[in-house]
Amino acid sequence: MTTPNLFKQWQKRKRKNSLINGSPGSEHSANNGIERRRFMKPEPVIYSELLVGGLVVKLPPGLTPYTTQRTMMAKILMSLKNKLNALIESPTGSGKTLGLLSATCAWLVRYKEERKRSKAECRACNKHAVLPINSMLPGQENSLESLPTSLTDSPEPSTENSLDSPSVKPMLTLEDEFDSDFAASPSSTYIRRSSLLSAEMKRSRLEEADGEEKESREGHTCLPRVTIYYGTRTHKQISQVVGEFARLPYGHDGTIRHTILASREHSCINLAVRNSGDVNGKCKELISAAGVGCSYKNSMRGKYEKSGSVRKLVSQNLERSDDVWDIEDLVSALKTSSPALCPYFSSTRVLTQDADIVFCPFSYMLDPIIRDNSDVTLKNAVVILDEAHNVEDVCREAVSFSFTEREIVGTRADLCKKAAEVEGALAKVKRKQIAQQGLENLDEGRSDRIHDALANLSTNFGTVNKFMDDVLNWFVELASEVAKRRPSRDDRYTETLSWERLYTSLDEAKLTAFAERCKASPYTALLTALGVVAGQSGDEDDRNIDLHHYRPLSMSVVCVEKFLYFFKTYFKEDHRTVYKLFICIDKPFVPFGSRSRNGDSSEFPADVLDMNTMDEHRHDWLDSRSVLNGYREVKRGYRVTFNFWCMRPALAYLDAFKECRSVILASGTLCPMDTFRSELGTEFQQMMEGSQVIPSDHIFAAVIPSGPTGYPLCGTYRNINSDDRFVREISLLLKSVCEIVPKGVLCFLASYRLLDQIYEFMETAGILRQIQTIKRVLCEPRRSSQMNEIMAQYEEAITNSARYGPQCTGALMFAVFRGKVSEGIDFADDRARCVVSVGIPFPNAMDEQVSEKKKFNDDNCKKMRILTGDEWYTMQAYRALNQALGRCLRHRSDWGAILMVDERLLQRRSNPNATKVSKWIREQLRPLSGYKHFVEELQQFVINMSSSSSSEAKPEPAEGPS
Repeated sequence: MTTPNLFKQWQKRKRKNSLINGSPGSEHSANNGIERRRFMKPEPVIYSELLVGGLVVKLPPGLTPYTTQRTMMAKILMSLKNKLNALIESPTGSGKTLGLLSATCAWLVRYKEERKRSKAECRACNKHAVLPINSMLPGQENSLESLPTSLTDSPEPSTENSLDSPSVKPMLTLEDEFDSDFAASPSSTYIRRSSLLSAEMKRSRLEEADGEEKESREGHTCLPRVTIYYGTRTHKQISQVVGEFARLPYGHDGTIRHTILASREHSCINLAVRNSGDVNGKCKELISAAGVGCSYKNSMRGKYEKSGSVRKLVSQNLERSDDVWDIEDLVSALKTSSPALCPYFSSTRVLTQDADIVFCPFSYMLDPIIRDNSDVTLKNAVVILDEAHNVEDVCREAVSFSFTEREIVGTRADLCKKAAEVEGALAKVKRKQIAQQGLENLDEGRSDRIHDALANLSTNFGTVNKFMDDVLNWFVELASEVAKRRPSRDDRYTETLSWERLYTSLDEAKLTAFAERCKASPYTALLTALGVVAGQSGDEDDRNIDLHHYRPLSMSVVCVEKFLYFFKTYFKEDHRTVYKLFICIDKPFVPFGSRSRNGDSSEFPADVLDMNTMDEHRHDWLDSRSVLNGYREVKRGYRVTFNFWCMRPALAYLDAFKECRSVILASGTLCPMDTFRSELGTEFQQMMEGSQVIPSDHIFAAVIPSGPTGYPLCGTYRNINSDDRFVREISLLLKSVCEIVPKGVLCFLASYRLLDQIYEFMETAGILRQIQTIKRVLCEPRRSSQMNEIMAQYEEAITNSARYGPQCTGALMFAVFRGKVSEGIDFADDRARCVVSVGIPFPNAMDEQVSEKKKFNDDNCKKMRILTGDEWYTMQAYRALNQALGRCLRHRSDWGAILMVDERLLQRRSNPNATKVSKWIREQLRPLSGYKHFVEELQQFVINMSSSSSSEAKPEPAEGPS
């Protein structure tokens, strides 16, 4: 298959564009005097066409799709046509992203044509037909620019979101998690920053708008508008997907318009904001009612509140003639345009008005708070989640919550302090004095207004304080009971409350009153009070009087919001039965003194866990700044955490996608697929396990059931820890592999503990020194901040191996399943000529959340029709295994070896889990008679591949990481 490398050309133009215009944080401004270069329109491109299911799918010039791509397109088109959901597994390098985009865009083009015809035949639509130009009043001809860019597929009138639309006002106070690259992780729930106040106000308006839409749709026979939402795990992956979109004609010819939901961190061009150290906070401060405003956002008022005007301006300022751009292009174009506009609000508020396809991270769809605040409307939408192998975990975390003692006590103390200050100010105002200005007298009218504002603030502080007082009493009562128990060996006090016990405890604390959400309910009263206290009520009098001094800390507001949002989710329908409360009182263990595994003495010790450093946990204990007067800690010197765990990912998934037309989950490693239907509560009528497009002679896949001495290799906990024979066999096997395979070798292990165990044995036995003569040995760091440095060392050892010794041929990287190396890093070509997996990565059975999830599934498997606990547990293990094995072989011309070290993976008929390994790996497994035969076969494979690679030029990989 030969095809012009359009993606490479697109990237080259983009880099040139970036060099001309500067980065978002540079000193380059809109008035820099640089004359823009205008490019001639390129010669027309003749795109390839493929007829699939009666629909013409357009592809890049000269491209002949793989069989896997054809099958994928057929599955997708059938799903979209019949409103079905699909699971698509397609190995990396098989053109998965291009197949997803080309088929979906082709269907949408046809659908838009059908919708145009249906609107022409719809009597209700024709009642509101646009008048011809010659019938307009004088002076109205120039108003055409304010109309949607396409009258044939414009947004529904009642749902169009202009910046100053009276029915749907913009929400500028977005929560910080809305601006993160990843969905909420277990460690991020503690610092989760929501904006429930904004979301609730917006939701009420959207519900009103939805009601108006239903009324406006009465009598309509036309098809509804459909938008495609293409989700990825990170912002970086969005750029790669847009690169594939740029290879297709749909964005260039204007038939499919797109936008990107990007964070402020990625799109802000205000230098004062970017240099503040807190882009989100500074931006919100500037555009708030009391702020000085942002010139880039202010420039959008009027003309540039409509998508057509912004798209035209972007097109005029792009350094190429097409209309496909990624977020870097958009930032560059709007930064140098005249006037310069805010890329953040342009992409997330204006260009969404007419976008046919919206690119965004998972969290913008799956997290309900982020979804509400970002104007994501998924009704009738087509949703594609790329790299969706971990979507179940993302959904569970989206509706799970964590609270610490310090967080609750600190919030209560802050609220009490501010309430007291308000009372003091109120007393002074009664004597016609301003609290901040001492004895300055006030006129009668202003004195009354200030008095009323402070009195209102005081009343609402009382409502919020009463709630937090009840929460604190409930928290302390439960935690104190746990603290009386006997600690575990690791000095932890823990207890898990079932949903029944959790509900009973909330009821006894009178917190179940927040189950009701009617206008007169305690929930609504508290929400309203918090809005007033936090200054987000929108009250006109509050804006005219400076009450900023009396506002609580942002973390205090977040704490109350988190409880409100938990109650909102917990009490909805029958959701209470899927929650468990895990109470933990512990001292995080932080061992110092062990030296680095990667040979850099400047690094933190390898045994220090990511989230367990003293510095990162300094906010988990009470201190003099947060202690409430008279408050006594539950257990002095210990951290107390309440974890509300959601056991059913379907809760978040169905809340997000229940009104979608179709949902497509795609990944290189979805297998085993059994859990998606039951865990997500959704039927996936179309399923596909794609075949590998890499030639079979480029793949060496094998199960290694025994080591060099013939010792059976079974990576169970008992076998690994009974003696050192298992560890010895693994060490010798890795030595043999490193001697045979050139360049990069990855070895995945079940845990950091096993990694340390093998490393220390190799070091003691002298095997490590022998391997280090031929490979630079590195270990995946526990701290994310060190990953880039370790990867740089790994790549340096592969590209400049002679630097590390005359016999050095590359690098060996020890990594863990589900770790940073197994997710999202591209190990194409020499980066990974071999992947070794040791054992089967079952989740830690001693982890409380894992054990509770297993128990939940066992208790509800029949009633909810979900997998049993053991079935779910096994599926989790094999999906992590398949994901790690997918690091090798990234494009059609790549080659490499996949070695699965564990006798339990032998493909026997008696093995019930044999089919849980990805199909493309099972199809390539080589029969081996023993360890000696394995070594001989691997040696011959490497010789063959090395000789053929040296005579062929390496092509560009077809896709990015998966």
